[in-house]
Amino acid sequence: MKPTKKITLLTGVLLVLFSVYLLALAPALAELRSNAVLCLQKASFAGQSVFVQTGLKLIVPTSAQTGDGRWGDTMKLFHCGDNFPHRGPGELSILYNFGAFDGSCSDFYNPEAATFNAHYGVYAISQTKDPFGYRNGVPDGEAITGLVAFDQLELVLASLGCPPAQHRFDAQITGTKPGPTMAGFSDWTQIDATILTNAPLYREQGFQLGTLQYGSPPPDYPGPNFPVVPMLGRLYLRYDKTRQLTVIYFVIAKDAATVETTSQTYLQPIEWQVVKSQDNTGGDGISGSAQLVFQRLSP
Repeated sequence: MKPTKKITLLTGVLLVLFSVYLLALAPALAELRSNAVLCLQKASFAGQSVFVQTGLKLIVPTSAQTGDGRWGDTMKLFHCGDNFPHRGPGELSILYNFGAFDGSCSDFYNPEAATFNAHYGVYAISQTKDPFGYRNGVPDGEAITGLVAFDQLELVLASLGCPPAQHRFDAQITGTKPGPTMAGFSDWTQIDATILTNAPLYREQGFQLGTLQYGSPPPDYPGPNFPVVPMLGRLYLRYDKTRQLTVIYFVIAKDAATVETTSQTYLQPIEWQVVKSQDNTGGDGISGSAQLVFQRLSP
């Protein structure tokens, strides 16, 4: 090999290694890193989700469609399988979104942002024996809030290093009423609640899996790790008898205005599409631009 070719090869290798280093560590590339990791994880969940298993594709609005810039541009999908609190055989998949990136991290970390500590999305629970979220045909508040607590504590906060001894999720249902007609169905139940739970504010000490998605927390945070803050939640609950599937739209946010706006702009317009099984193999059960979440796995 000629010396010039050796130099060219070495330069190429160094450039690749430097690019990988930047992608892995540079704060300014946090959003790019998050998207890259989610893309890599997509293949590992292809075809497994409850949406794919039941032939249901959901078109969920994001900021890419609304243009408001508050939320991320894509929905994320995580398939929990049977690893969630429930009775009897069942599987859970979660579609969700969080605050848009502002520099080195998501506004999920920013107490001044509307999307602080906030998520919206869809839970889909396939349970053939008894419909999840219902007891004797009536919405089961304990089961439903238990599912949201599992998501917040075991999947989100645990991935950021919040110790189990500090976990806090106290939900008080403040109202239950018939929900609006959505996706052509008029049998939704709306559930509103107040919540006390941990915020994702902490002084970073070592790598945490969740930072691959949200970015790193602000380095100048002066307060206690994972303080408890008040939040509000809204759920829309429906059991689809045809698919033996409980579908729960959800939003958790710090104020009533964000809950209301997100409900009207992002949840109520969700579209349902039936997908034939032969056309659904290898799909993700969501709109084509959606990506899968890596950090949702509990450490």
